[in-house]
Amino acid sequence: MSAPLEIHIARKTYRGAEGGTVEAVRGLDLKAAAGSLTALIGPSGCGKTTSLRILAGLDTDFEGRIVLAKEARVGIVFQEPRLLPWRTVDDNVRLVLDKPDLFDPAPLFEELGLAEMRNRFPTELSLGLARRVAIARALAIEPDVLLLDEPFTSLDETTAQRLRHLVVEIWRRYRPTTLMVTHNVREAIQIAERIVLLAPRPSHVVAEVMLDLPQEERDEAYVEAKRTEMVRDWPGLVA
Repeated sequence: MSAPLEIHIARKTYRGAEGGTVEAVRGLDLKAAAGSLTALIGPSGCGKTTSLRILAGLDTDFEGRIVLAKEARVGIVFQEPRLLPWRTVDDNVRLVLDKPDLFDPAPLFEELGLAEMRNRFPTELSLGLARRVAIARALAIEPDVLLLDEPFTSLDETTAQRLRHLVVEIWRRYRPTTLMVTHNVREAIQIAERIVLLAPRPSHVVAEVMLDLPQEERDEAYVEAKRTEMVRDWPGLVA
């Protein structure tokens, strides 16, 4: 299942480290069609994660509104796996479920390459495997909306690339409406159907870039050409 979503953030402020008020977001309007895969990119500190937290309902202190079906299930993968170290992989995934005893994780674990990790603890996992567990936890609720907050950061490129392919496969299979925050332009070009560029603080949408090839047809030449085009058109926003 999937659900369309709309984000309308008129204003979001927070208290800065030095005591002043920081305006993080102003006039950010974004729509995502049901089953779409959108990447949000922009300079560090531009409000990408803040917008995702608002959409997930983790931050309600803002001016604006979120348009999302009341029954829509939202799964989120944070920058860090956020696994409870005293619980097994199996238990960490079940934590998000209303009826954990009725859940059979075997098919999901098999798909994510976690079948042999089910009874291990997070301290026994590599960062790449821990991120897979975080993805499994988000998918366990069968989300209509999937939010990914820089899910591949701090990984070596080989591991990150494997997980990028995995996310695309999962999206194709289940088609949740997916919104991914990333600072990696090449990554966004490899994964997304659409890239939304955000301005520096206070954040708002500057431009949208549609990617006209299926992910499996985007070779290195395509990715580099699109990245070069974006750097040329929006210097300072894209690196």
